[in-house]
Amino acid sequence: MSEYLSKEEIRKWRSSLERITLEEYAARLGKVIQEEKHDDSLVDSVMFRSLNSMSVDKYTPKTEKIQTLAIKSFNREKEIVEKKEVKPAVKKVEAEKKVAPTPAKKKETTKEVAVKEAIDNINFSFKKALTSREQLVFDHFLENKNTIVYARDLAKILDLPRDYVYKYIKNLRSKLNEDILQNADNGGYLLKV
Repeated sequence: MSEYLSKEEIRKWRSSLERITLEEYAARLGKVIQEEKHDDSLVDSVMFRSLNSMSVDKYTPKTEKIQTLAIKSFNREKEIVEKKEVKPAVKKVEAEKKVAPTPAKKKETTKEVAVKEAIDNINFSFKKALTSREQLVFDHFLENKNTIVYARDLAKILDLPRDYVYKYIKNLRSKLNEDILQNADNGGYLLKV
């Protein structure tokens, strides 16, 4: 009989319901725990020396408190809301410019004018209210209706990585009552009006 614990005996100790340390269990059986084998390899000795020479004292983790993160996100939301409020004012000014006749432009036929007015007067209905970022995405789609909009363009508008934009597109699709936001054939998205 060996003087060290076997793997089977260690398994029995682990599965037992009795709360006892492995050393106590080995003492009960009259055995000892096999100590780790010494390896005199060059790699182990170099690694051991380098690990001992490393100090944790110089390490300072870069962490931000939750409060500072909350303040930053609150300020960012404020900026987005302010941009959103500025856009309707700009649109009103642009609408006034469109109303004023310009002699340099060629005159459009009444049919073309009627089609453009019909497109501008389309009302979109939503199942739920849009968040500020979803509203920015929808506004960009409206500005570029019937043209392909890519995720990278939306990422620039939202100032987010491109991977995060897809969430807003998905949410926008689910909130729209009509199925007018389509995937384009060669990538991107298309607001069909």
